[in-house]
Amino acid sequence: MRINVIFCTFFSAILCLVTLSGCASRPAQQAPRGKFEQTIKAGDIRLFSYSQPLFREAPRPITSSNRREDGTGKPREDSESQLKRTLNDLEHDPRLKKYCPVGYLIIDKYAVLNEVVIRGECKYSEKPKEK
Repeated sequence: MRINVIFCTFFSAILCLVTLSGCASRPAQQAPRGKFEQTIKAGDIRLFSYSQPLFREAPRPITSSNRREDGTGKPREDSESQLKRTLNDLEHDPRLKKYCPVGYLIIDKYAVLNEVVIRGECKYSEKPKEK
């Protein structure tokens, strides 16, 4: 009986330690989703291109079970909403913040073929005027 009590106490202590160590660890940092390409042109013009794969639903036969309530068989997420999601991902991407610390301007954004692409240019800080 005494061995059983010691075993249960030992097992409970180990279980508590494992649980606490699991709760104390930081969550893994997510890797950026999209592809970020940088280009520096003459005159220190900093351009970038950010792209993500375009999600498309697999084609399926039209039946009453896969139609929406409004009667259309449109995909759940269209190109415009995927473009908005990609813009949000770009804003939170640490690579962009490092490459364009002052901010950026969007030159072009589009969804074609199999990817969503956002092209932009970094903003520049004004140089102090000489007196």
